[in-house]
Amino acid sequence: MQSIISKKIIKPFTPTPSTQRWHKLSRLDQGLTHFYMPYVFFYPKDQVNAIPNGTKQLSYLLSNSLSKILTCYCPWAGSLKDNGTIECDDNGAEFLEVQINSPMESVVNHPDSNVKDLAFPQGVPWGNGVDRALIVVQLSHFDCGGIAVSVCLSHKVGDGSSAHCFLRDWAALTRSSDTICPSPYFVEDSILPSPIPLVSPVIRSDVDKCVQKRFMFSSTKLSALKSSIDVENVTSNEAVNALLYKCAASSATIVNSGLFKRSQLFQFADLRDMISPPLPPNSIGNLLNAFSSPVYDSEEDLKLSKIVTDIRKSKNNISAGNNLEEKEFAINMLLNAFRIGETYHKRKCDVYLSSSLSKFPFIQDLDFGFGKPIRASMGRGPYDKVIFLMRTHDGGIEALVNLDEQEMSVFEHDKHLLEFVTPIGHS
Repeated sequence: MQSIISKKIIKPFTPTPSTQRWHKLSRLDQGLTHFYMPYVFFYPKDQVNAIPNGTKQLSYLLSNSLSKILTCYCPWAGSLKDNGTIECDDNGAEFLEVQINSPMESVVNHPDSNVKDLAFPQGVPWGNGVDRALIVVQLSHFDCGGIAVSVCLSHKVGDGSSAHCFLRDWAALTRSSDTICPSPYFVEDSILPSPIPLVSPVIRSDVDKCVQKRFMFSSTKLSALKSSIDVENVTSNEAVNALLYKCAASSATIVNSGLFKRSQLFQFADLRDMISPPLPPNSIGNLLNAFSSPVYDSEEDLKLSKIVTDIRKSKNNISAGNNLEEKEFAINMLLNAFRIGETYHKRKCDVYLSSSLSKFPFIQDLDFGFGKPIRASMGRGPYDKVIFLMRTHDGGIEALVNLDEQEMSVFEHDKHLLEFVTPIGHS
């Protein structure tokens, strides 16, 4: 179904200065496993046809601008030397061009999430391979004339906010060669230095054991959901996370022959505007903290108002406790990370992880000069009980829910869930 047209290495357009040779990873960077964050963007035939010389020019445009943007984001063009250091040696990014023998529509909305993932470099999404470049790009051509651009970025360099900055700036540089090369702010270890490199945690992705399906919350349904929760000023993220978590936990109980499974919900907060003084929005690095609900011991606890109140209290606690000088937020982050791993592996309770990317306008910003994508998405995984939230064209939210097959078969038919979502194509 997929055939490779070409593979090449894209080097930075200009060599990295010797003064920027070493990129020091912070304690938070070091605390993350070497996952590749997988993003994909789909563009229909009519947009691609607007490019002079069509697909022939497209590959040149993308690879040429990728070379230029790597000059500004040199750590992603470097090599991971140890868990504390990236050498900005201009190793470059991988650029693959492939043909997918299927219409784009059949891939975008196929019920099997494996099919959508054809648009990614094989084996790279959520992978831990240290023998690959820190960025792997794939340009996929569909039989219908549409294309997909997928980008897998090493999580060691930065988080979802960092990825959005890179992708936005790459698209802008492709749209116009007159665009001034951006100046991202690499935080490195200026905030959270580590005296010696930490041992890199190895958390293996388990994509083969989970199913990813997408659920759309329209702006109208979001309003209805928030109104149904008896808490003041409920945000869209709070409401959506509470509902998805409640329905997923209920599904796990049904699969478990009706015996309630203890569980909790972990989410991530952006530190950029939580510390004092605030960091600029173009700060590159893993600038995250974690907060969670308590462990729920009975189904009676799974009321939306209680879940929203609990997660709001937890988030407020980490916001109030962040004191940069005392490094309190680092301690919180590390403790939470250990708890996630400990709880997840020992299975004292189920752990659900939710990461919201809904504040980042991926669809609006990923115009490479031939229009905005009709859809932005992420690869399946990294394991089950993981949720990603992304913004839609109309101000709604798209939820990418990863569960094991049994729990998903119950979850997608949950009556409470279906009051507020539209399951789409089950990608």
